[in-house]
Amino acid sequence: MILLNKGLKYNLNHKSKHRLSNTALEAEAATWRLPTGEQEHVRYHVVHNLQKRYKLNSGKHTGTDRNMRNKIKTINQIKIKLKEADAIVTKADKGNSIIRLNEDDYNSKIHTFISSNSFSQSAQDITNKLQRNIRTAINECSDIIPKDKKWKYINLNPSTPTIRGLVKIYKEESPIRPIINWKNTPAYKFAKALVKKNNKII
Repeated sequence: MILLNKGLKYNLNHKSKHRLSNTALEAEAATWRLPTGEQEHVRYHVVHNLQKRYKLNSGKHTGTDRNMRNKIKTINQIKIKLKEADAIVTKADKGNSIIRLNEDDYNSKIHTFISSNSFSQSAQDITNKLQRNIRTAINECSDIIPKDKKWKYINLNPSTPTIRGLVKIYKEESPIRPIINWKNTPAYKFAKALVKKNNKII
C-alpha cells in the first residue's frame, strides 16, 4: 500500500546491470563518426569515465539497492495478482486516486461511451490515405514550411489515435472521461505547426 500510495507517476529509476556495457557500445558507435584524428582522444575520456563509474558501482549493495529490489519484487507481485484477477489499475478522473477494476468492466465502459455518442465506424483504416493528403498539403505550403524542414512535420509511421478512460468515481455507475492520444496521427505535427504560426500572426 505504501508503494501504491506513491501514485502512477512514481518511477523506480531501476538501473540495468548491463548499463555500463551498453554505454561503452553506444560511445564506440558514436566515436566512429568523428574524424580519425579525434577518435583516440575521445576513447581515452570515455574509458576514463567508465572506469570511474565502475569503481563507484562495484562495491557491496547498499540499503538503497536492497530497498529498490524489494520495490521491484512488490510490483511484480502486484502484476501477478492483477493478471490472475483479470483486473487493471487506472487513474481516477479527479484527484490522485488509483482505481482497480475488472478488465471487462473497463472495456464495457469504453464501448458504452462510444456507442452512446453517435460515433460512426469506418469500414477500413484511412490512416494511409490521410498521410498522403498531409504530405500533399505540406508540399503546397512552402510559405509556411520551408522545403528543407518539411520532414519535421510528418509522422513517418503514423497510426490511428488511441483512447483510454479515466473513471469518474464521483458519478453514478462510474462512467469514463475519454482521453485521446493524437501524437502519432498523420496530422498532429502539421496541425501543431499551423497553430504556432497562427499565434505569431495574432
